[in-house]
Amino acid sequence: MELKNFIKLYENVLDTDVCKKIVDKVDHSKFQSALISNEKELSKYYRNCYEQLLNKEFEQTIFESIGKILSFYVKDFSFFSQTVEGIDTGYTHLLYKGGEKGEYKTHVDHMKTFPRVLSISILLNNNFEGGDFCFFDEYVIEKKVGSAVVFPSSFMFPHGVLPVSNGDRHAIITWVR
Repeated sequence: MELKNFIKLYENVLDTDVCKKIVDKVDHSKFQSALISNEKELSKYYRNCYEQLLNKEFEQTIFESIGKILSFYVKDFSFFSQTVEGIDTGYTHLLYKGGEKGEYKTHVDHMKTFPRVLSISILLNNNFEGGDFCFFDEYVIEKKVGSAVVFPSSFMFPHGVLPVSNGDRHAIITWVR
């Protein structure tokens, strides 16, 4: 089996109207430059984006969507349910600004200090150019509002977000342990 078979795009896991509301109601003043793992110094060369915790108004909706996503992944890979606690790490709203060529260079999500098993990214909009979610520097995920890209967090799945050239890219991320 090819590695990319473990990368899933689940469409319509979040209603497009909800996605629009999340983007429209975000408080831009609360975004902070995103760091890489536990770094103390900012490195916009590797990760040029902003983050904030998801607006509490939407937490229950996202929690329910993550439950659906996990059930889809377990259905696709029955052995997966035997390897996780099924606890997510909370929900972070990411913003990649086109005016700043927002991006996140190729990386992996596994961290020794905070073990992660499964990575989940839900795209909230598609009115931007560039900003493709890409694996192995060549496998590009289609941009579909309300869809989630789901994949193992291990070193076997290097991925990144290519530079946004126009508009702003919004997404919600979480990890399952």
